[in-house]
Amino acid sequence: MFSTISAIFSPDSMLDNDPIPDIETNIMKWDWSELFSPGQSTGSARSSGTGSDEAKQSLTGGSTSSLKDLNQRVPTIDERKRRRMISNRASARRSRMRKRNHLENLMNEVKQLQIQNQELNNRLKSLSDHNHCLRIDNNRVRFECSFLQQEVLDMRQLLVFR
Repeated sequence: MFSTISAIFSPDSMLDNDPIPDIETNIMKWDWSELFSPGQSTGSARSSGTGSDEAKQSLTGGSTSSLKDLNQRVPTIDERKRRRMISNRASARRSRMRKRNHLENLMNEVKQLQIQNQELNNRLKSLSDHNHCLRIDNNRVRFECSFLQQEVLDMRQLLVFR
């Protein structure tokens, strides 16, 4: 039973239904399976309606007999993909490092701002306490001033009536 299922859902049958061209080489995905499948000749086992011969002809310049050219290009394509993958990994690594550094810088800035905020709060409390003391002193001095003014008025009245 499993052999029937595996034959129905074989990778080749899945590739047949997905004719998406590879961007770099303009070869259909099912053409790659033809190129790398062992024991299959360069003759057209699928020439009716699949378009694989046309893709081979367009890739090799029109001749189906130059499979050697195609085989030479495939390692070049694989090498390009491998280099691109390495480059992408390095780029992702650099991006993660930049992100980590940015996050560390933000965390340091948060700590510095928290310290600065605490210092400003302490200074505000100190100035508020000092302001409160000055208001108390100011009220006391005003009271003394009004008291002394009243005494001066009282003394003048005594001097005038004498």
